Order: sequence, then C-alpha cells, then structure tokens
Amino acid sequence: MGGVTAVIAENDTSKESGLEEVVVTAQKREQNLQETPLAISTFDAQALEDQGISDIEDISIYVPNVQISETPGGSTGATIGIRGSVTINPAITWEPTVGIYIDGVFIAKNIGGLFDVAEIERLEILRGPQGTLYGKNTIGGAVNLVTRKPSGQGGGKVRLGAGNYDYKDLFITLDSDSYLDDRLRFNVAFNKKERDGFYENAAGDVIGNNAADDFKELDSVAGRIAVLYDMTDDMQLYYTFDRSKKDNTPAYGQATGTSDDFKRQDKGNLDGSEYDESESLGHSLQIEWQLSETLMLKSISAYREMLFDDNNDYDGTAFTFFHTERHVEQDQWSQEFQLIGNAGDVDFVTGVFFLKEDAEAENPFEVYVDPNTPADVSDDFIATIRNSYGVEATSIAIYSHADWHITEALTLSGGVRWTQEDKDFHVEHPDSVDTATFQPDFPDVEVDDTWTNTSPMIAVSYIWDESVTTYAKISEGWKAGGFNGEPQTSTIAQTPYDEEKVVAYEIGMKSRWWDNRFQANIAVFQNEIDDLQISSFLLPYSQLTNAGEATVKGYEVELLVALTEDLTINANYGYLDAEYDEFIYFDALGTGQNIDIANTALFQYAPEDKFSVGAEYVKTIGVGLFSARVDWSYVGGFDVYPEPWNAASTHVNGYHLLNARISLGDMDLGSDGKTVDVALWGKNITDEEYRINGIPTQTGAINYFGDPRTYGLDVTFNF
Repeated sequence: MGGVTAVIAENDTSKESGLEEVVVTAQKREQNLQETPLAISTFDAQALEDQGISDIEDISIYVPNVQISETPGGSTGATIGIRGSVTINPAITWEPTVGIYIDGVFIAKNIGGLFDVAEIERLEILRGPQGTLYGKNTIGGAVNLVTRKPSGQGGGKVRLGAGNYDYKDLFITLDSDSYLDDRLRFNVAFNKKERDGFYENAAGDVIGNNAADDFKELDSVAGRIAVLYDMTDDMQLYYTFDRSKKDNTPAYGQATGTSDDFKRQDKGNLDGSEYDESESLGHSLQIEWQLSETLMLKSISAYREMLFDDNNDYDGTAFTFFHTERHVEQDQWSQEFQLIGNAGDVDFVTGVFFLKEDAEAENPFEVYVDPNTPADVSDDFIATIRNSYGVEATSIAIYSHADWHITEALTLSGGVRWTQEDKDFHVEHPDSVDTATFQPDFPDVEVDDTWTNTSPMIAVSYIWDESVTTYAKISEGWKAGGFNGEPQTSTIAQTPYDEEKVVAYEIGMKSRWWDNRFQANIAVFQNEIDDLQISSFLLPYSQLTNAGEATVKGYEVELLVALTEDLTINANYGYLDAEYDEFIYFDALGTGQNIDIANTALFQYAPEDKFSVGAEYVKTIGVGLFSARVDWSYVGGFDVYPEPWNAASTHVNGYHLLNARISLGDMDLGSDGKTVDVALWGKNITDEEYRINGIPTQTGAINYFGDPRTYGLDVTFNF
C-alpha cells in the first residue's frame, strides 16, 4: 500500500468510493492485496512517477521498516535492509538479506540500471522472510518488479527532462502494432541520463592527478527490448533483453573525525577518487503453458552478467593513505519451473529452481607504509597490495505452497522449500606488508563447502466480511553460509561461516472502511535470528562471523483514505525494537579473544521510528488532468556498524525529507489521440543535510551524505 496512487480510482467518476482492488503476484499467482496474508507495499507505474521513484533507493522513505541507501563510496549499488536484516558489505562473496526479482528472475548482484528502462507495471515490497516461495537471501524480504508487457496497440511516449546541476533525461518507449493475427507484439525502450556532480573535488585540478573533477557525476545509458508471442491459444512466450552502462564518479567521502559533524560540505580534496562504473545485461524467456482450465506450467529461463569498476579514496584526505580499486565480473544462469493451479478448494504453486553464479574480483589497494617497515614500497612509501578473490556458487531448490479454502472465509496456507547451495571459493594476497594494520602475504587459498536448508511456512487467514481480513503466520528464512573475501589471514580465508536462519511470527489485519474509502493495513511481528552473520570492518580487512542470536520485534501501520473524489491522504509508520541476545566478537585488534558484546552492540540500518505522510489532489480541468502531490517523511537515527567504537563515528542522525510534484497531463495535441504532460518536481526541497552511511578510519570516519535539493521539469509526449 506504499504507492497510494496504485489503489485510487480518482479518474473514474463511476467509482465514487475512491479505492479499487489491487492485484499482486507476491505468492507467484494473482491475488487481491487485501486478502494476501503477508505484509506488502505496492507501487504501480503512476505511483512511481508521482512519487519521484527513479531508483531503488527512492523507495525507502515510502515503506515502513525498509531502509535503502547507496553502498558506501558508490552510486551503482544499494544496501537494502528490511526489518533490521541487512548485509552492509557489497563484496561478491557475501549474500544479501533481501532478494531482488524482475519478472521472476533472481538478481544475484543488484548493481546496474534495472530502474532505468524496466517499464514497471508494478513494484512490490515484501516484508519478512520469504523462504518458501522465494528461497535463498530473502531472510529480510524481497523486492519484486513486474514489467509492462507489449500492448500490441502501437504508440508510445517520449519524455524530456531537465533540472538543476545540469540534469538531462531522455526516455523513449515504443509499442508495435500486433502481427501474425494479433499473436506477436514488441516494445523497445531507451533511457539516457546525465548530471553534473554535487560536490567539487579540488584534487581534480592538480596536474598529473587522475582524480575526478566532481563527486557523484551521473552518466547512464540503458536500453530494453521486449517481445510477446502467443504461440497458441494455450501457450505464451515473453522474451526480454536489457542492457545498461553507468560512467559515474564516486560519492564524496567526507572526513568527519570523531566528533558529531553532520554538516554537509560542498567541496572535497580526495586524490584517489576517480571513477564508479558498471555495465549489466540480461536475457529472460518466460513460457506459460495452460495445460488445462485449472493447471498452468511456467518456465523462467535467464542469463545475466555484470561488470563493475571503481577507484576510490577511503582516507578522506588529499594524500595516499588508503585507496582501493575494484574490478568485478559476474554472470549467472537460472532456470525455474512452476506448476500453478487449483484442485477443488486448494490453490497451489509447486516449483524447482536452479542457479549457477560465477563472480571474480580484483581488489588491490594502495597504502602508506611507515619508512621503517620492511616492505616492497616506492620512494614515497606507498605500497600496492594485490588482492583477488572469487566464488562459484550453485543453488538447487524444490518448493511447494498451497492455500486450502476450508470455508469461504477461512483459509489455511502452508509451504516448504528445500535448498542446497555449493560454493567454491578462492582468495590470494601475494604481497608482503607486515605491520599492525596490514598482514603478511599468503598463497592462493581454494576451499569449498555445501549447505542445505528446509524452510517451512504456515498461515491461517479469515475474511470477516468483504472489508476485513486477519491472518497469523509462522515462517522461516535462510541465508546461505560462505567464505570471507576480505580475510586477514589464510586461516580465516579457509574457515567458512555458517548459514543464518530466522523464525518469524506475524499477525496482521487488512481492512477497508467508510464505504471502501479508508484502508488500514497493520502487521505485528517478531523475528528470532540464529547464527547471525555480522561483518566487522578492520581496515582494510573484514571479519565475518556468526555472532550469535538476536530478537527483532516491531509493527507497521499503512493508512490510505480518499477524503473526496479528488483528494487522497496516505500515512505509514514503522517501529523496530532490535536487540542482540548473544554477540560473540573476536577481538582481533585487541585481546585476541572471543568476547560477548551483546549488551553494547548496535543493530545496523534499523531506525526505531520511521514514518511518512503524503497527499495527492487530482482533478480534470478544462485543458487536461491536474495533479499535485507532496510527501513528507522522517527516518529515525540508526547505526551503520554494530561495534560501538565503529558506530560512534558513523552514526546517522534522524532526518526529514520533503518531496513534491505538480503536473498537468492529458493535454490534447489535436490529432490521433496525441497528448502532452508537463510536470515540475522537487526532491529534498528543504535541502536537508543528512548522512546515509560511512566507513571508519584510524582517525575517525569518512561519511556519505544524502543528495542535496534537486528539482526539474519533465515534458512527456504520448502518441
């Protein structure tokens, strides 16, 4: 319910009640949102446009207990946390806690431009473990993107946009007519975006320095082709190809020392901040075969690959103390078969899933070394330490989910998923720099391991009348084990960490009142996490351990009301109470012993309070459709690292954001149904200065700030 315009029938004067049914596919088949027994926030295409959602980070402020930000130092990847479950390190050997799916295809690495050209029909945010139907790496939840299929009716649209910081945007989408007796249709889309950097980098003016002139410049291009073919009356093929390329510059890592310095600077001086680039492409083929009136076989075949390169400065100064490069190549093959149907009073989904992933990273870093240290260094005492690692992973799963409609009101749901994950891992540190910070070299380490898991789910739901549904649910989630790609020693490299598991309890109510004009959805939950995977930053290495146990409790409220036929109000609130029951930490830089820091450790990306309020006014006037929308949101303070000594210098204070958009659409151009839309938009209108994350250093931290105020004008031609 996060995307409120998805459920408002403000343009249909025959529906004075204001709210219409929302259909979701969160459980692999079409269902009414209000009768689905899990916490979901949905956005349709119009809501994404009205609320200015152009990338995955934009979703964060509109959904309770969901926290999304760019990965530290970059602008092409995202850190996603749902209900306190998050993976903060983007290294390719570590698994996320939130799965991203586009048309049913699991995206193993979320770097790239999925939002740039995917003509999204609907976006669904599923909160809580999705271990039965979605499987691995959905211990916190899932982001499900459903694209618009070619219409076969011809036409399209062209959007031209411009804004401050010399922002330019061109988006084109074209639908073909139908061919071969209305069985074949196409869609092509193209998007180009450019923007100057937000902050100046003084190091870029130094002759002979390769540093970027500005931080966070944007230069992206993307394209997509979709083909829909009705092979027979019972079989449909849907093929898509997408490709994106980003040539950005890194974000500004602002040195803040140990004090609470939360003021955003307009200029920096980072000599190692050079580029932040990515490329991705993907093929997907879906086949739907209607075997009978009650049974369908669905196949989803996909191949994706991703390249990522950056060169960044993590010391926050104009000198070389700690600079890194990352050169990543990743590809994945996946195949899923689903049998979807019903038998009497039972609806069911049964499937098998296969994923093969290969990822390699070259991750050298440059460091300043004390002149008295025996090391192979240059005359200016800068050592280049080579570091490479990679993983080949194979995942196989079998699952089944069923809804038994015991009566018209009472439904019992259950499911189970079995998964096996195999990983072959290697890492090499060939250079010797033996200091208190940098460890000696070790040869190429090659290890492998296998993990298996069975995740069940059971839920009961009851429809009290046509407007109120309640449910209770117990589910399990699972995040595979693995190996540390940034280890201090060969012993650590050879030692796998265990899988993380969660048992989640949830009760909820989905309701509509006031003649179907007021919607209230509420969820209350408790997650009990075991073998919690925690990444600790040791500069420049990372320590990843199964820290112990944690309990996360909370609730979510999502409200939507159609006050009049033209005016709607929405509000949501999320509360989190996250505590460690046990946190065993190996004090590598201190005592060298395991210690329990459960009483002082802090949960990551888990603000206690988070809420937003929005209002939208839509009315047909003489020249077209007038629309005005404003959204105000608050995110409570949170920590980025669990250890108190790292958390203190990277803490994120609570912040407020104000976004707005005014448009005049459907203005007739006088022939063949051609229309034009004009929209004025603004983000962070009050120019709030706020951190989003940071990285600890030996003298404090470098912290990254949210974008400053941006605004612009879009003109869209529809034909």
